Amino acid sequence: MAMSTEKKVGLFFLLALVALGAVIELVEDWSPFEDQTPYLTYFDSGVGIKVGDPVLVAGVDVGKVESVAIEKGKVRIDFYVVEGTDIREDSIASIRKANLLGGQFLGIDFDNPESPPLPPGKALRSRPTTNIDQLINNIDRNQERLMGNLGDFLEESKETFTDAVRQLESVVRKIDQGEGSLGRMVNDPALYDDLHLAVGSLKTFLDRLENGEGSLGRLLKDPTLYDEASATLVNLREISDRMKKGEGTIGRLLVEDDLYVQTGDAMAEIRELAVKVNEGKGTLGKLVNEDGLYDDASAAMQKVNSIAGKIDEGQGTLGKLVNEDGLYRDAKTTINKVEKTVDGLSDSGPLQALGVAVGTLF
Repeated sequence: MAMSTEKKVGLFFLLALVALGAVIELVEDWSPFEDQTPYLTYFDSGVGIKVGDPVLVAGVDVGKVESVAIEKGKVRIDFYVVEGTDIREDSIASIRKANLLGGQFLGIDFDNPESPPLPPGKALRSRPTTNIDQLINNIDRNQERLMGNLGDFLEESKETFTDAVRQLESVVRKIDQGEGSLGRMVNDPALYDDLHLAVGSLKTFLDRLENGEGSLGRLLKDPTLYDEASATLVNLREISDRMKKGEGTIGRLLVEDDLYVQTGDAMAEIRELAVKVNEGKGTLGKLVNEDGLYDDASAAMQKVNSIAGKIDEGQGTLGKLVNEDGLYRDAKTTINKVEKTVDGLSDSGPLQALGVAVGTLF
């Protein structure tokens, strides 16, 4: 059976698409018009790197891996970069992961930008990389070490943990049985009742505050306190303004310098007076510094004490005047006689009055 024209055309396009895909795959890395500079490097392990993986310098795609082979116990990687790529003698190559799915690339880092360029075909220094197998082995070793140390710790602390658990069980049992303060708090309903009463009292107190009852409630609800405080602040501001302007006594004290000058002069005079007193000048200086006045005053006080003692004992005329009553009675009698004489003189002549006075007194 002959193939129809439509089928021939369809088959032709299908073969053309297959051929196009094969050509694209084969010539993907073919750049006939791009100059390439070859280099190589060595690694102890090249896990994951393969031909065609990109070469990145500072994160920029500049080439491809051309071959991966074993040479003298090392992994040799040949690669190229586009002409003009800055590869220097101290540049370092390393195998890195492009993503978490396992993609690899050959990364090249700069070191010293002043280092001379590396000639084409020369080997770059390399930095060892940790592959997934080494990472798993390290995790396994660390896990074994950690679990071993943890096991040893648990074995050494077994008795301590057992005692702690036993004591904890004892404490929980006592609490459950209502022993001790904590047990009574957990099991005694009085605590709940007291707490309920306290909450009720607090609610009542807050309600009273909300209603403006009591002193605190009035402070919260009555705007008079705020008004008075505002008025007080206004008055204080006015007083402060007046003081700044130098009004009133305090304002003059703050603004004018006369008080300061007078105070300074007074302090200078007091200092000068104190210096004179310390030097023994003047009456006050002699009183402060000389001992003669103290000795004279002490002697005078001793004499006064002696005289007072004699008077108190009734010695001498003054002592008899103070302590004996006879003198008082004689003086009173004499005063009465003088009064009678004066009364008689007013009614008699001179001679008769003289005789009356003599007779009265004697």
